[in-house]
Amino acid sequence: MTSAPRIHLAPAHPCMGWISMNRYWQALLLESAGDADVRSLFPEVPVESPASPRWVRLWVRRFAYPKLIRSKVKAGVMHLLDHSFADLLKKVPPGVKTVITVHDLIPLTEHSGLTASQQVRFARTVANVALADRVVCVSQHTRSEVRRLLHIPEEKLHVLPNGTSTLPAPEESMRQHLSGLPPFILTVGSSRPRKNLALLPPLARHLAAQGHRATLVRAGDRLDESLASEIRQHADLHELGGVSDAALAAAYATAALTLVPSTHEGFGLPVLEAMHAGCPVVHSLATSLPEVAGEAGLGFDPADAAQAAALCLQILTDPSLRQQKISAGLERAAEFTWKAHWQGLQKIYMELLQS
Repeated sequence: MTSAPRIHLAPAHPCMGWISMNRYWQALLLESAGDADVRSLFPEVPVESPASPRWVRLWVRRFAYPKLIRSKVKAGVMHLLDHSFADLLKKVPPGVKTVITVHDLIPLTEHSGLTASQQVRFARTVANVALADRVVCVSQHTRSEVRRLLHIPEEKLHVLPNGTSTLPAPEESMRQHLSGLPPFILTVGSSRPRKNLALLPPLARHLAAQGHRATLVRAGDRLDESLASEIRQHADLHELGGVSDAALAAAYATAALTLVPSTHEGFGLPVLEAMHAGCPVVHSLATSLPEVAGEAGLGFDPADAAQAAALCLQILTDPSLRQQKISAGLERAAEFTWKAHWQGLQKIYMELLQS
């Protein structure tokens, strides 16, 4: 890549405390290390950096970040790594080419835990995606959403799947804690409605009806007490709350299977994380999840708790099937690399620099 024009990586500001966006940013920093033509607008920070107070985040969004772009980005390509900052495209000086990565547009179609005013702000923000010269989508599903909801011309769109995030070595204390449990089903992430955690009580009930009292382990948002109580009628529930990446790695490594029952995902990184850790995946056949899991996962209708329970029971009771899915999952996860994602970005950058 020519050394004259600069490639500016513009992440979601670290003060936001968005772990998934920090992972994406740092994966690109790692792949671009040593390339003198690539510069990040911010120095690297720990993935799990906590969010700053709200007034700091507002000041950064409205004043500090736009000023930084105007002062630092003079030529070349600016790649905005998070669609939630799409309004910053309006601040890019003339002559600078722009790329933006869209991870999902879920708030445009689902409540997703946002207030009505937050949904309106999100819609106004992502409308600015149209200003970018190129739009990177992390899945074919996200691409179809961008095309349908934002009306972006086909020639601007590129699908570059995420890579498998390499989590730290499993935390030994968490591994030991979880190793004392019976073979368990792991769920990971937030408790927003689209995560479809309301499926867990009937799933546990169906398993109990077949003589299996399940052990469920949650890493992420704690469940509403009424939902947790329903689950505990038929299963043993262990809530870990928010955990470090090292503790999450231990959970994947120890689980009998990871259950991903979501009704809507832009990509579905827990599918790859689990497979990469050698953990079988049972997932809903919704949005991007079948695209990511391929034949390596076991898929079910997100509204069919009985079908989900049957697939979980197969993994829990059939060692040969479980081993088959572990091997298939390792092969599937190996197909998604950050190197391939970065190489795809480089092609886009070069096309814009030469245009």
